[in-house]
Amino acid sequence: MLKTMIALGKMQFKQYNIYKSNFWLFTLNRIIEVAVYIFVWQAIYQQTGETGGFTLPQMVTYYILAIAFISFATWGINEDIAYSIRTGQIHKELLNPISYFKYYFGVNLGELAFAVVVGTATFVFCAIFWEFVLPNSFLNFILCILVILLGIPTTFFLQMITGTCGFYTNSIWGMQILRKAIITIFSGMIAPITLFPTWFQELSKYLPFKELIYTPINIWLGQVSYSEIIFIIGKQILWGIILYKIAKLFFNHAVKNITINGG
Repeated sequence: MLKTMIALGKMQFKQYNIYKSNFWLFTLNRIIEVAVYIFVWQAIYQQTGETGGFTLPQMVTYYILAIAFISFATWGINEDIAYSIRTGQIHKELLNPISYFKYYFGVNLGELAFAVVVGTATFVFCAIFWEFVLPNSFLNFILCILVILLGIPTTFFLQMITGTCGFYTNSIWGMQILRKAIITIFSGMIAPITLFPTWFQELSKYLPFKELIYTPINIWLGQVSYSEIIFIIGKQILWGIILYKIAKLFFNHAVKNITINGG
């Protein structure tokens, strides 16, 4: 089963990689995003000196890493799911020897593989041109990567929920925009969570989104204790289970409805 999912991931990756311009355009877009954020914060720091507990080099590092990580949080297969529902291709996918969720998780691996390539290229290029902070320790680097990997189930099951909306509507464009907006805001992509109001910071503690961007970067910078990291990992596992159950219930209900309607 694992070999099948890896094979699906390779196929999806090759599909992205057919046109080399995809890599260059995505990477260029990411580099421009980093530059804009850094120029804005450099102007702010000229007036304030320090913001939200971050020095300027830390803030530069924050946005280099944030832009490198963001594809893990926002890229996905919800459009592919909606397209297969709209065109009727889902009937073939439901008959596959591999389960529907495992099939699309395999496809999602290809998306993430391409995100790794783009994110790495973005990080290397930006690290050459801007001063950035190295990980606080090798252990912190490993824990940073671990937290990012544990966020994959969260983003995947959110995509499954969003894609399944295709059973109920001709377009999931609105739901997709909403999903990306929620992740972008609550993950700390727009600005570090410490710069938001107190009520927002408290709410973000219970939601799974800050672990996609804000938390791994703070682990990289050595601003999260190891006892907190253990709690964070437990929280990610719990949210993964919760979102899996929701996605499964939502999908089973949708499939049942479409079968009743003669789909």
